[in-house]
Amino acid sequence: MKADLSRDSYHRQHGYARVLMQQGRILLDADWNEQVAILLEQTRMLAADLIGPHGGPDDGFKITCNDDLLCDFEIGWGRYYVEGIACELLHEQHCPPQYAPEPIRYTTQPDYPVAEGDKAELKPGGRYLVYLDVWERHMNHLQADGIRELALGGPDTATRAKIICQVKAVALDKEGNEELGCNALLDALVRDKLNLPRCLRTRAKVDMPSEDPCLVPPNAQYRGPENQLYRVEIHEPGAVGGAKEQATFKWSRDNGSVVFGLRSLQGAIATLDSLGPDQARGLKEGDWVEIVNDVSELTATPWPLLEVSAVDRVSADVTLLVPEGMTLPVFDEGADSHPILRRWDQGSDAIAVQESKWIELEDGVQIWFEQGGDYKTGDHWQVPARTAIADILWPQETGADGTPWPKALPPRGIQHRLAPLQRIELDENGLVTCAEEDCRCVFPTLCALATDRVSEPTEPGISRDQLGTIEFEAETATPRESSIEVLSQNVSRLRQAIEANEFMRVEIRSIAIEQGEVGLALGKRREDLVAESYLEAGVPAASITRADVQVVTDGEPRVESDLIRRIAKPVPQPPDRVRIPVNDVPGVGDVSAERLTAAGVEDAAALARMNIDRLVEILSPPGGRAFPRNRVIEIQREARRLTNMR
Repeated sequence: MKADLSRDSYHRQHGYARVLMQQGRILLDADWNEQVAILLEQTRMLAADLIGPHGGPDDGFKITCNDDLLCDFEIGWGRYYVEGIACELLHEQHCPPQYAPEPIRYTTQPDYPVAEGDKAELKPGGRYLVYLDVWERHMNHLQADGIRELALGGPDTATRAKIICQVKAVALDKEGNEELGCNALLDALVRDKLNLPRCLRTRAKVDMPSEDPCLVPPNAQYRGPENQLYRVEIHEPGAVGGAKEQATFKWSRDNGSVVFGLRSLQGAIATLDSLGPDQARGLKEGDWVEIVNDVSELTATPWPLLEVSAVDRVSADVTLLVPEGMTLPVFDEGADSHPILRRWDQGSDAIAVQESKWIELEDGVQIWFEQGGDYKTGDHWQVPARTAIADILWPQETGADGTPWPKALPPRGIQHRLAPLQRIELDENGLVTCAEEDCRCVFPTLCALATDRVSEPTEPGISRDQLGTIEFEAETATPRESSIEVLSQNVSRLRQAIEANEFMRVEIRSIAIEQGEVGLALGKRREDLVAESYLEAGVPAASITRADVQVVTDGEPRVESDLIRRIAKPVPQPPDRVRIPVNDVPGVGDVSAERLTAAGVEDAAALARMNIDRLVEILSPPGGRAFPRNRVIEIQREARRLTNMR
């Protein structure tokens, strides 16, 4: 986080449960930030332990291939969890609301400007694994509209960390990779490369002891006049030597927080909002700056660092030294990509990474890159330096000679969390085809599970009868004309059950096809209309059970109802009951039928009585991805329906 911080004191290894403020003490930014970090980490760990590495309900981030799109595909609105982090795609709010918002596409997703990054474009004839990349982006008041309180007259206050959810695609081999599952494939192509080693040690230079008591003590190391939070950040990615590009780094004594709003950039002349609040956090001739905007940060493509050659303190115009042959981007006051200038303090262009040697920053602060690193743009380390101890705050370990030695630490960020979504293939014209397997882990809500688990009578004397389905006009809460009679028949059946003292409860499920909040609101209104009709029939309000509104992408908007009633005694099965083969059950394909038959499940009645977890185990391919639980529930529901019909 490139904020003006004293330090980042949160470390998961400490195991702290909370931060306790004490009376009469100074309140530091680090204490408040650590408390938030503790709660956030606990919440994410809980979600990850319950959900798993990734998963979500409904159609969040579902990849859909459309014949009308070339080198592009659609991404489902909704929510998905990756390592406990909630990722959301929310459509813009409109008034009046849009009942069918335009689907979001790969090339137009909000946080990944694909059109401006050639590396991310899909190529005709290629095969790809589509995956979700989740990370946190730090944003200040110049990059996020509305953060700064204008009533304060200019000063900024807190900054923000935004969850960035980017749908990306990585190319597959022409013939290989078929034997790997989605998760293993993502590990091999992306995750393993992100986890390559890159570690840093840091210390303050050890000076010769001084006998003058007025000077810093003999064991003092840091000689800076102020407390600082140094930031060492990788600029150009790569390694050290070899076939890869040479990695470079830059550093800041203010955690990279010294930034200037860029009103316009025409050639080498940059017009700024201001030149900074004071000399320490201002801009002067000889400083080195980096041009940053939304595109460069979201695509991790940094612009070269440039030296400031002249500063006009009246007009806030800054002249940059632009190397011959370099073309800078053009920004005007209408630019919506939030361009800024960020100052770095190394006093030169980005510095080449050199491993296994101490590199001097300033005032005795030194860094050491470990051997064999593979560095990524945005990798950064924070080094707190304190004048009170004339040293830096950095973990120590015992060296080979028994003396203290700075510990090698991985970067503080950027931390990327990944989840596979879908395999796709493009023909020579760019038409995209989605593989049959959905790489997402989709789970039903607890309420849906609670509703579905009692589909089969669980004790003698209890019966579940499916009532007629009430269909509605799209984008309204008005039943179709053909469904008005169905609703009347449902009401009549409920009255008969109540009069016969057989009624126990009625369960209602609303299914909407309208996406997002609009679909949820319409589904709730339709559910309310049906429930009101049942209340008029004499059904007690406490006996009406409602499931969460389910939003789907096909079919008709509808409300389904089940009547749970008492019967005098279990209904005996007729001896000549027709046996229904499992491959006649909707949703059971040839492969699934073979697996069921091999496990001794030969007809719909046996399938309907099976435990759901056992069915998931039977239908899952050996060593492969678990068969979706929600599909098992649908298959078992169809088996019960067929069994009851015959």
